Amino acid sequence: MAIPTELHEIERRVETMKKAFLTLLLLLIPLASYVQARTYYVAPSTEVPIRTGKSTQKKIVAVLSDGTQVELLKEEDGWAYIRTQGGKEGWIIRRYLTPDLPPKLQVEVLKRRNKELKEKYSQLKKRFSEISASGSSCQQQLSACISEKEDIKNDYDALKTEAAQVIQTKKLLMETQKELSKTRARLAASQKKVHDLEAGSSVKWFLAGAGVLLLGWIIGLATAKRKRRRPSLL
Repeated sequence: MAIPTELHEIERRVETMKKAFLTLLLLLIPLASYVQARTYYVAPSTEVPIRTGKSTQKKIVAVLSDGTQVELLKEEDGWAYIRTQGGKEGWIIRRYLTPDLPPKLQVEVLKRRNKELKEKYSQLKKRFSEISASGSSCQQQLSACISEKEDIKNDYDALKTEAAQVIQTKKLLMETQKELSKTRARLAASQKKVHDLEAGSSVKWFLAGAGVLLLGWIIGLATAKRKRRRPSLL
């Protein structure tokens, strides 16, 4: 079905977004190191003094604790000329500088990134829940549409069957009307023949009756003549 496929596609996109975000994060870490290539930190130690010159005999300007962020301006003879975030400048022994974040700062960065990732994950999870809910709603609507489609199809099939029956019935009715017309025509012809026969029979009976009457009248006349003739013979 279409909706489960879309849900799988959404899950795949969310997973792709997660991977892309992690990949981007990994790419940004070395990029940040490159941008801050001149940023250094005081390596773990007790305290590191900033001096006015490249010698342990020079005057101390300030004292830095481990993990302090400084800007490396130049290096000479194992010494590094640096500037603090507060704007103080001076020389310190180069080996006390490292480009790596101190452990406590690394922990803070990791905590901050972990928090950001959790927030991002929560947003993605919320979005996924919304999409899943929308997918469920779409699934229900799709099921309703499929059910309605089946009902419409059944109604259409029933209507199609009824229409076929109506067409067949109409065809039979037309054939019956044609046969009825032919039967009526034959009946009319038969009635005409019967009428003609009846008319002919009436004439015949009339002629026969007239003939009988005429014959009777002739016989009567003949008999009367005979009766008249007998007395004269006596």
